[in-house]
Amino acid sequence: MLISSYDDRMARQATRHARVLHFLRDETWTAAHVIRELLKGSPALVSKTMQQLKKLGHVTEHRAEGCRSTLWGITTHGLAHAWDADEAMAIRSYFEPSRLSALAIPHRLDVQRARLRAEDAGWSDWRPEIILPAGMAKRPDALVVDPNGQVIAVELERHIKTLKRYEAVFAAYLQAIKRGELEYVHYVTPDADLATRLARVLSLVQAVPLLGERVPISDRHRSRFLVMALPDWPPLCT
Repeated sequence: MLISSYDDRMARQATRHARVLHFLRDETWTAAHVIRELLKGSPALVSKTMQQLKKLGHVTEHRAEGCRSTLWGITTHGLAHAWDADEAMAIRSYFEPSRLSALAIPHRLDVQRARLRAEDAGWSDWRPEIILPAGMAKRPDALVVDPNGQVIAVELERHIKTLKRYEAVFAAYLQAIKRGELEYVHYVTPDADLATRLARVLSLVQAVPLLGERVPISDRHRSRFLVMALPDWPPLCT
């Protein structure tokens, strides 16, 4: 529907700009199809919005090798505009295409799509891996707070790893849970088939390495790890 009032159009535009910049201040870069999910708009609206931000010097455009979608990254100038006037600023990274790994792009974009699904479901305080403290024993792809106030570690899994690797990850997360740093770990996969296969692999974890020993774990420990496909995630909170 056409908005006839100039002031209303400018207000809508400012809201879209702020939404994109708030997202990119944490994520640094993203793809056009993720921005479409973020803005819940048409490809034409996304293109118009990003070209406006590019003209303002807030974002830069990049076509990565092997990526079908245009990538958009935040600039230093964009970071200066990515916080509202009453918000405290924080140190964040600006987009440097030369540091981009083509192999990591699909994984990062899936994590961002998981973020949008979580926020739409009322989950809050999403913190992607790139802004988490460097000293964490195991840095997940993201930490998020569910509607019940529980801290959830999110791992976006596109490929199955070795059982030995999952045992080490379980050990690190179970210790973090014991310290009260988080409540659950959600493994999120791109599709239901991979979710089923990953769940079967994780069910084989019977013991974890701890202080040079192998410590058996129980179903109570395994219940802290949930596997779901991205289209079905996040679970409903009761």
